[in-house]
Amino acid sequence: MKKSILLIYIIAFSFFHSYGQSPDYCIPNRFSETAVFDSSDIQITTNVVYATPINFFTGQRDTLKMDFYYPNPAVDPLSKKPFILLIHGGAFLAGAKSDMNYKCMEFARRGFVTATIDYRLGWNCPATDFVNICILCGSLNFNLMNATYCAAQDARAAMRFINANAPTYEIDTSYLFIGGESAGSITALHATFWDQTEANKFWPGAIANVGTLDTVGNTLPNNYSIKGIINSCGAVTKDSIILNNGNIPMISFADEFDCIVPPGYGQVISCVCQPFYWTAGSNILHNLLTSNGICSQYFKILGSANHCSFPQTELVRKSSCFLKTVMCNTCNSSYGTNIYAPVACSTLSEINENKDNSSALYFTIQNPVNDEALLRFSKITEQSCKIVISNVLGQSFISKEMNLNQENISINTSEIPSGIYLVSVFNNSTSFTRKMIKL
Repeated sequence: MKKSILLIYIIAFSFFHSYGQSPDYCIPNRFSETAVFDSSDIQITTNVVYATPINFFTGQRDTLKMDFYYPNPAVDPLSKKPFILLIHGGAFLAGAKSDMNYKCMEFARRGFVTATIDYRLGWNCPATDFVNICILCGSLNFNLMNATYCAAQDARAAMRFINANAPTYEIDTSYLFIGGESAGSITALHATFWDQTEANKFWPGAIANVGTLDTVGNTLPNNYSIKGIINSCGAVTKDSIILNNGNIPMISFADEFDCIVPPGYGQVISCVCQPFYWTAGSNILHNLLTSNGICSQYFKILGSANHCSFPQTELVRKSSCFLKTVMCNTCNSSYGTNIYAPVACSTLSEINENKDNSSALYFTIQNPVNDEALLRFSKITEQSCKIVISNVLGQSFISKEMNLNQENISINTSEIPSGIYLVSVFNNSTSFTRKMIKL
């Protein structure tokens, strides 16, 4: 264990709680870009049964299990901790909960309780790679839709189990988070954003064939609330983008030209063929959330046609700080293309710096606007930037280069139709985005 760091953390923890406050996660070092515990300080409980649903394709009952990772209570002063559920990928055909071992361990080393789950896999497709999925399974879109829906059922059953058994694993149910990779991220997003109406629109026969979203696998109540999402190359089905449960912050990671799960509108597994369902990816979700005033941070690898290629260590570092700002109520929306852009949230000053709006790109807009949008910046600098005004679908209406050499910058919006827009200010490595309402 990093004893010197942990000692500082324990002192800070004792200071906050000496005043009788409820758990406060805006504390030094923990939940940050760096680990506070060694791997030897993390306990792992494996193969905990959380659900026993019927498999639609086999007719047999599956026994679904999860593994928990958490700091040893003997060295951890917190009696309750925020929780992250992580879900593996594999095209709803393959993969296992062990695929998320690294992320579970690294988030646990930063002070979270984490878990990874098995879920129902398979849609009667015998392929083991994306080319053969197209060749052998192009007529099985219905089966893939079924598998997608069942995976969301299982993830929701897992969240019900975690919420009901929180004391056993010292979980603070006030801060439940969820994430995944590829099909696992699709599952996490649907488990969070879908309501039954949206799910029925995606697959009208869902309830008749496999039941409702929240009554399969176990009978535990669904009285939990997800507070944030880690979306690694995921998407929601195109019919689901109204996001009935959409007031939830999200951090996203995507490759610009990914054709397995496209970051814009597209069909999944569309590199070779296009028989499968349409989705709205990270580009669309980021714009929708920011346009509704919900914190969304988005990291995109420009020029990449890979799938889920964001470095895992960087993903954990950036996601930890994102979740910490959510818990500290200091989260700001952003967009970045620098994979290794530094991120820091270890100290209270770094968290408060975010809260104090001291970023050079931080600005406000007086809404609504008519023929002119006035951007008020928190700092006057000479750095070069680009200001882009676009709609929630990503269509650009104004794009101009300028220097941040004055506090107030006026943009002529007289030629823009009435509606809701995103105003983004970019430099070489990051951005800041605000919603604009044009009358």
